[in-house]
Amino acid sequence: MSSKKALIVGATGLVGKALVRHLLEKDSYQEIIILTRRELAIKDNRLKVVLIENFDHLADYKDQMNAHDIYCTIGTTRKKAGSKENFLKIDYDYPIELAKLTMDQSNFQQFLMVTSLGANAESPLFYNETKGKLEEALIALNMRSLSIFQPSLLLGYRDEFRLIEEIGKFFSALLSFFVVGSKKRLWSIRGDEVAESMYMVSKKNEKGVKRYKPNDMLKMIYTW
Repeated sequence: MSSKKALIVGATGLVGKALVRHLLEKDSYQEIIILTRRELAIKDNRLKVVLIENFDHLADYKDQMNAHDIYCTIGTTRKKAGSKENFLKIDYDYPIELAKLTMDQSNFQQFLMVTSLGANAESPLFYNETKGKLEEALIALNMRSLSIFQPSLLLGYRDEFRLIEEIGKFFSALLSFFVVGSKKRLWSIRGDEVAESMYMVSKKNEKGVKRYKPNDMLKMIYTW
Protein backbone atom coordinates (compact mmCIF):
# COMPACT_ATOMS: atom_id res chain seq x y z
CA MET A 1 0.00 0.00 0.00
CA SER A 2 1.13 3.55 -0.75
CA SER A 3 2.40 5.77 2.08
CA LYS A 4 0.49 8.74 0.70
CA LYS A 5 -2.16 10.65 2.65
CA ALA A 6 -5.39 12.21 1.39
CA LEU A 7 -7.37 15.00 3.03
CA ILE A 8 -11.09 15.44 2.35
CA VAL A 9 -13.17 18.47 3.31
CA GLY A 10 -16.87 18.08 2.56
CA ALA A 11 -17.02 14.35 3.28
CA THR A 12 -20.65 14.45 4.44
CA GLY A 13 -21.95 15.88 1.15
CA LEU A 14 -23.08 14.03 -1.97
CA VAL A 15 -19.71 13.95 -3.75
CA GLY A 16 -17.73 13.78 -0.50
CA LYS A 17 -19.49 10.65 0.75
CA ALA A 18 -18.93 8.92 -2.58
CA LEU A 19 -15.29 10.01 -2.54
CA VAL A 20 -14.67 8.52 0.92
CA ARG A 21 -16.16 5.20 -0.18
CA HIS A 22 -14.18 5.25 -3.42
CA LEU A 23 -10.83 5.95 -1.79
CA LEU A 24 -11.40 3.22 0.79
CA GLU A 25 -11.89 0.72 -2.03
CA LYS A 26 -8.41 1.55 -3.36
CA ASP A 27 -4.97 1.10 -1.84
CA SER A 28 -3.55 4.46 -2.98
CA TYR A 29 -3.63 6.03 0.49
CA GLN A 30 -2.26 4.84 3.79
CA GLU A 31 -4.36 7.42 5.61
CA ILE A 32 -7.45 9.43 4.68
CA ILE A 33 -7.95 12.50 6.86
CA ILE A 34 -11.48 13.85 7.15
CA LEU A 35 -12.12 17.39 8.39
CA THR A 36 -15.77 17.52 9.41
CA ARG A 37 -18.24 19.01 11.87
CA ARG A 38 -20.00 15.69 12.45
CA GLU A 39 -19.07 12.04 12.72
CA LEU A 40 -19.15 9.78 9.68
CA ALA A 41 -21.37 6.73 9.49
CA ILE A 42 -18.61 4.78 7.78
CA LYS A 43 -15.70 3.41 9.84
CA ASP A 44 -12.30 2.20 8.69
CA ASN A 45 -8.82 1.93 10.19
CA ARG A 46 -7.41 4.17 7.48
CA LEU A 47 -9.83 7.00 8.28
CA LYS A 48 -8.64 9.75 10.60
CA VAL A 49 -11.65 11.91 11.46
CA VAL A 50 -10.83 15.40 12.74
CA LEU A 51 -13.92 17.02 14.24
CA ILE A 52 -14.08 20.79 13.78
CA GLU A 53 -16.62 22.76 15.77
CA ASN A 54 -16.26 25.90 13.68
CA PHE A 55 -14.59 26.17 10.27
CA ASP A 56 -13.90 29.83 11.02
CA HIS A 57 -10.99 28.47 13.06
CA LEU A 58 -9.63 26.17 10.36
CA ALA A 59 -6.07 27.37 10.98
CA ASP A 60 -6.14 25.78 14.44
CA TYR A 61 -6.06 22.38 12.73
CA LYS A 62 -3.22 23.09 10.29
CA ASP A 63 -0.92 20.49 11.88
CA GLN A 64 -3.45 17.79 11.03
CA MET A 65 -3.75 18.78 7.36
CA ASN A 66 -0.37 17.64 6.05
CA ALA A 67 -1.49 15.42 3.17
CA HIS A 68 -0.36 14.79 -0.39
CA ASP A 69 -3.73 15.12 -2.11
CA ILE A 70 -6.30 17.66 -0.91
CA TYR A 71 -9.89 17.00 -1.98
CA CYS A 72 -12.33 19.87 -1.37
CA THR A 73 -15.98 19.04 -2.08
CA ILE A 74 -17.48 21.55 0.34
CA GLY A 75 -20.52 23.49 -0.80
CA THR A 76 -24.00 24.58 0.19
CA THR A 77 -26.98 26.56 -1.08
CA ARG A 78 -27.92 30.12 -0.19
CA LYS A 79 -31.14 28.84 1.39
CA LYS A 80 -29.35 26.34 3.60
CA ALA A 81 -26.61 28.85 4.46
CA GLY A 82 -29.24 31.37 5.59
CA SER A 83 -27.63 34.43 4.02
CA LYS A 84 -25.30 35.62 1.29
CA GLU A 85 -22.60 36.18 3.87
CA ASN A 86 -22.76 32.62 5.19
CA PHE A 87 -22.87 31.21 1.68
CA LEU A 88 -19.72 33.14 0.72
CA LYS A 89 -18.02 31.94 3.88
CA ILE A 90 -18.70 28.27 3.08
CA ASP A 91 -18.32 28.25 -0.70
CA TYR A 92 -15.51 30.80 -1.03
CA ASP A 93 -13.67 31.62 2.19
CA TYR A 94 -13.25 28.09 3.53
CA PRO A 95 -11.85 26.55 0.31
CA ILE A 96 -9.38 29.44 -0.11
CA GLU A 97 -8.27 29.14 3.52
CA LEU A 98 -7.88 25.38 3.14
CA ALA A 99 -5.70 25.82 0.06
CA LYS A 100 -3.48 28.38 1.78
CA LEU A 101 -3.05 26.17 4.85
CA THR A 102 -2.13 23.05 2.90
CA MET A 103 -0.19 24.16 -0.19
CA ASP A 104 3.03 24.99 1.67
CA GLN A 105 3.13 21.87 3.82
CA SER A 106 5.81 19.24 3.25
CA ASN A 107 3.60 16.52 1.76
CA PHE A 108 1.47 18.68 -0.53
CA GLN A 109 1.23 17.62 -4.17
CA GLN A 110 -2.18 18.63 -5.50
CA PHE A 111 -5.48 20.35 -4.74
CA LEU A 112 -8.71 18.98 -6.24
CA MET A 113 -11.76 21.27 -6.03
CA VAL A 114 -15.42 20.83 -6.97
CA THR A 115 -17.08 24.02 -8.25
CA SER A 116 -19.87 24.23 -10.85
CA LEU A 117 -20.33 24.06 -14.62
CA GLY A 118 -21.63 27.64 -14.66
CA ALA A 119 -18.70 29.11 -12.73
CA ASN A 120 -18.04 32.61 -14.04
CA ALA A 121 -16.75 35.57 -12.03
CA GLU A 122 -18.73 37.91 -14.33
CA SER A 123 -22.00 36.00 -14.08
CA PRO A 124 -25.14 37.92 -13.00
CA LEU A 125 -26.09 34.83 -10.97
CA PHE A 126 -24.72 35.00 -7.45
CA TYR A 127 -24.01 31.26 -7.21
CA ASN A 128 -22.12 31.10 -10.50
CA GLU A 129 -20.30 34.35 -9.76
CA THR A 130 -19.10 32.98 -6.41
CA LYS A 131 -17.86 29.75 -7.99
CA GLY A 132 -16.08 31.72 -10.70
CA LYS A 133 -14.36 33.99 -8.21
CA LEU A 134 -13.36 30.93 -6.19
CA GLU A 135 -11.70 29.39 -9.24
CA GLU A 136 -9.84 32.62 -10.01
CA ALA A 137 -8.63 32.97 -6.41
CA LEU A 138 -7.38 29.38 -6.33
CA ILE A 139 -5.54 29.79 -9.62
CA ALA A 140 -3.91 32.99 -8.31
CA LEU A 141 -2.31 30.96 -5.48
CA ASN A 142 -0.05 29.28 -8.07
CA MET A 143 -0.25 25.84 -6.52
CA ARG A 144 1.88 23.04 -7.94
CA SER A 145 -1.24 21.27 -9.18
CA LEU A 146 -4.86 22.43 -9.21
CA SER A 147 -7.70 20.36 -10.67
CA ILE A 148 -11.14 21.96 -10.91
CA PHE A 149 -14.23 19.79 -11.41
CA GLN A 150 -17.31 21.53 -12.79
CA PRO A 151 -20.33 19.23 -12.45
CA SER A 152 -23.72 20.26 -13.76
CA LEU A 153 -26.82 18.97 -11.98
CA LEU A 154 -25.69 16.36 -9.45
CA LEU A 155 -27.64 13.12 -9.19
CA GLY A 156 -27.71 11.07 -6.02
CA TYR A 157 -29.27 10.82 -2.58
CA ARG A 158 -28.92 13.86 -0.32
CA ASP A 159 -29.76 14.14 3.36
CA GLU A 160 -31.78 17.27 2.64
CA PHE A 161 -34.51 17.81 0.02
CA ARG A 162 -33.78 20.36 -2.72
CA LEU A 163 -36.90 21.08 -4.80
CA ILE A 164 -35.17 22.72 -7.78
CA GLU A 165 -32.70 19.86 -8.05
CA GLU A 166 -35.47 17.25 -7.87
CA ILE A 167 -37.34 18.97 -10.71
CA GLY A 168 -34.12 19.16 -12.71
CA LYS A 169 -33.38 15.49 -12.13
CA PHE A 170 -36.83 14.52 -13.43
CA PHE A 171 -36.45 16.39 -16.71
CA SER A 172 -32.83 15.34 -17.12
CA ALA A 173 -33.77 11.69 -16.76
CA LEU A 174 -36.72 12.12 -19.13
CA LEU A 175 -34.69 13.78 -21.87
CA SER A 176 -31.69 11.49 -21.43
CA PHE A 177 -33.98 8.53 -22.07
CA PHE A 178 -34.00 9.53 -25.72
CA VAL A 179 -30.20 9.57 -26.01
CA VAL A 180 -30.11 5.95 -27.12
CA GLY A 181 -26.93 3.88 -26.77
CA SER A 182 -25.00 6.56 -24.91
CA LYS A 183 -24.02 7.19 -21.33
CA LYS A 184 -24.11 10.95 -21.90
CA ARG A 185 -26.52 12.85 -19.72
CA LEU A 186 -27.85 16.16 -20.99
CA TRP A 187 -27.85 18.10 -17.73
CA SER A 188 -26.58 15.81 -15.05
CA ILE A 189 -23.81 13.69 -13.58
CA ARG A 190 -23.90 11.41 -10.56
CA GLY A 191 -22.02 12.30 -7.39
CA ASP A 192 -20.15 8.99 -7.48
CA GLU A 193 -19.03 9.72 -11.05
CA VAL A 194 -17.55 13.04 -9.98
CA ALA A 195 -15.81 11.28 -7.10
CA GLU A 196 -14.38 8.57 -9.35
CA SER A 197 -13.09 11.12 -11.85
CA MET A 198 -11.41 13.07 -9.03
CA TYR A 199 -9.58 9.94 -7.96
CA MET A 200 -8.55 9.15 -11.53
CA VAL A 201 -7.16 12.65 -11.99
CA SER A 202 -5.29 12.44 -8.69
CA LYS A 203 -3.48 9.36 -9.98
CA LYS A 204 -2.05 11.42 -12.86
CA ASN A 205 -0.66 14.02 -10.45
CA GLU A 206 -0.13 16.51 -13.28
CA LYS A 207 1.29 19.98 -12.74
CA GLY A 208 -0.59 23.16 -13.57
CA VAL A 209 -4.29 24.02 -13.72
CA LYS A 210 -6.82 21.65 -15.27
CA ARG A 211 -10.60 21.99 -15.57
CA TYR A 212 -13.00 19.09 -16.04
CA LYS A 213 -16.57 19.51 -17.27
CA PRO A 214 -19.22 16.75 -17.00
CA ASN A 215 -18.40 15.12 -20.33
CA ASP A 216 -14.68 15.21 -19.51
CA MET A 217 -15.39 13.34 -16.28
CA LEU A 218 -17.67 10.81 -17.94
CA LYS A 219 -15.15 10.13 -20.72
CA MET A 220 -12.59 9.21 -18.08
CA ILE A 221 -14.92 6.62 -16.58
CA TYR A 222 -16.72 5.21 -19.63
CA THR A 223 -15.72 4.24 -23.16
CA TRP A 224 -18.16 5.76 -25.60
